[in-house]
Amino acid sequence: MTAGMAGPASPAERPLPTPTGGRQAVAFCLAALIFCIDTLAGIKVALAVLYVLVLVIAGDRLGRRRLIIWSLGCAALTLLSFTIVHARHPGIDPVLRLIISLGANIITSGLLLHREEMDRRVRQEGQRYENVLNALAVAVWEHDFRPVEAAIAAVRAAGITDLRAYLNAHPDFVAEARAMVRITDVNDRALDLMGVPTKQAFFQRLSDFLPDNDDSFLECILAIDERRDMFQAETQVIAAHGEPIDIIVAFSLSPGKPLDRVPGSILDIRQRKHLEMTVERARFELDEVQRTAAVGAMSASIAHEINQPLAAIQGFASAAARWLDRDPPDIREARDSLAGLNRAVENVYEVMQRVRNLVANARGETAPLNLHALVRDAVTLAGRDAGAHGAKIIFASSAADLIILGDRILLKQLLLNLITNAFQAMEPLPPGDRLVEIDLSLTVTDARVTLRDRGPGLAGSGREKPFEPFFTTKRGGMGLGLSICRSIVELHDGRIALANHPEGGLEVTLTLPAEA
Repeated sequence: MTAGMAGPASPAERPLPTPTGGRQAVAFCLAALIFCIDTLAGIKVALAVLYVLVLVIAGDRLGRRRLIIWSLGCAALTLLSFTIVHARHPGIDPVLRLIISLGANIITSGLLLHREEMDRRVRQEGQRYENVLNALAVAVWEHDFRPVEAAIAAVRAAGITDLRAYLNAHPDFVAEARAMVRITDVNDRALDLMGVPTKQAFFQRLSDFLPDNDDSFLECILAIDERRDMFQAETQVIAAHGEPIDIIVAFSLSPGKPLDRVPGSILDIRQRKHLEMTVERARFELDEVQRTAAVGAMSASIAHEINQPLAAIQGFASAAARWLDRDPPDIREARDSLAGLNRAVENVYEVMQRVRNLVANARGETAPLNLHALVRDAVTLAGRDAGAHGAKIIFASSAADLIILGDRILLKQLLLNLITNAFQAMEPLPPGDRLVEIDLSLTVTDARVTLRDRGPGLAGSGREKPFEPFFTTKRGGMGLGLSICRSIVELHDGRIALANHPEGGLEVTLTLPAEA
């Protein structure tokens, strides 16, 4: 494993390595020996060329300034030796040897300076790469996949064509290939993620931190074989302290790229996994709450809707008792009252069943209905309560033969709810001003029932909030009437809308699909 990106200094601050004292001493002694021989031995060769050895020994990674000093020193020794020996009789040959020696000095110094500059640039680029790598918000470690590539090539050479089937049949090969992958470098974020203090202490092999039951590496082998442009997998790694960490790893294996240092981006998804578990738990709890709320809504809706049938039962029972208390008892009227009582009880059962179906979003018992007759029956039934509320109902229709497809019980209950709401809204008014107007008409494709009262109307500009369950403006109200009304209308593929009438009061418009 390559060492060393942990906490490096910047290129400007990093000191250049200096030769050891031994190398400087060797270079100095060699320079002195060359000077003595060149000056005293009288050998007629360009012996000063050997000063390039001094530069090579002393100037290796010495730094630009020091290298120039050594070069100038060697040039000075060359000139000094020439002056001592040939100052009186220079001659052509000594001058040529001098030029050759100085030229070798200059060329060698230039090459060493160029190498020094290249080394500086390499160090600078390496430092920049380290800084960028360590500045990333994701963990990165580099893989050496060359041994895996060689193992795949050996399997292919053995005649294996379906590599996936081979890997599935030989899990030991997958495990061995995983152990071949060497980790060549990591960034600081990877050290933090895996709980490792230094790069030297980081895991040497991929198998060191992948669990034994990992299945992602099989797909990685196939990606190496196919040289995919992008490989991505979700897996787990085991940190230094033994904690499993959920991650997503991604790297490129495209053709032409070397496999000796393949950087992989590692994304820690533990928070996402925790969030998914939290959302799943919340969804389960929400389902439980919804089921409980549905039971509560059904119970409250049944209690709300059977109020009117129970009032009818009480009225028929009281009437029967009064007919029987007469002297003589009026048996026929009492029998009619009891018959009405029986019908009211049956209506209670029907309302309860319809409300249960409504809360369960089940389709009611639909049949062709004469909407005019249905509204007229509802007005007749509500007329018994109109007197108790000091109100009056006016029904007008321009479509006596209008047929719709619907559930008679639910639609009648819908109309009775709206009429009762109108009676209650007009209670603050004098009895003579309490008027409910109902109009039935036919548009091109729809039946339209409009109900208007003379009450205060809706406060503010909201038109949807009154349809919310348990929203009410009445003291002691349950807030279910309009919610049930909207459910009934939507069950019949219709629409319901509320609006304040320009002349005062609330106007409710029901739109239902017409059959003919």
